[in-house]
Amino acid sequence: MVMRKIKVVTLMLLLAGCMTTQFSTVGPGQVAVASLSLEVWDSKWNRAPQTLTGYLHTGSEVWTRDGMLLDQLIVVPKVNNGGTLFKSSSDSLVYPTFRQDMLPNEIVELTEGSLAKLMGTNTIVEASGLRPYRLGDQRAVMFDLMVTSADAPRRMGRVLAFVQNDSLSWMTYLGTEIHYFDKHWDSALQVMQSAAVAG
Repeated sequence: MVMRKIKVVTLMLLLAGCMTTQFSTVGPGQVAVASLSLEVWDSKWNRAPQTLTGYLHTGSEVWTRDGMLLDQLIVVPKVNNGGTLFKSSSDSLVYPTFRQDMLPNEIVELTEGSLAKLMGTNTIVEASGLRPYRLGDQRAVMFDLMVTSADAPRRMGRVLAFVQNDSLSWMTYLGTEIHYFDKHWDSALQVMQSAAVAG
């Protein structure tokens, strides 16, 4: 009898552990990602669990529609002066830092350096097409990415970023060059261009 209770409790703990590692549906409707408010038009985005996104600071999220290897929308809602886009897992991994007075081209360099370090030494991240973008009254920048890796399909990307109250909000959509970038870009753009800092 005692053994059976132990087995039941163990099974319940295992199931509870599994629940925290599952993807969860995002939207539809207004979605808060820390200080950032986003509008989601359908329920096809899925939030990645923390077990797969240990490189993110608290409050940042990764969403996907067909799986993280194929497409992902990375939402980093607030990088304060001196902060980084991603969290370092070791003393030897040092990410470039954000400065509140950065020019648009420096935000591009911050993105290239951060993603290259995140994805490893066999990855080349190239940005192009820097252009101004408007989010209502908020001035922002948008630019394109090409991510080439020795051990993964080539990916295209697009970044939308803006500085408000001396903090950087940064959103990046990445999808495989073949099929998935084009498949979900319109949906990603709808989310990204709805971004507003709460309050």
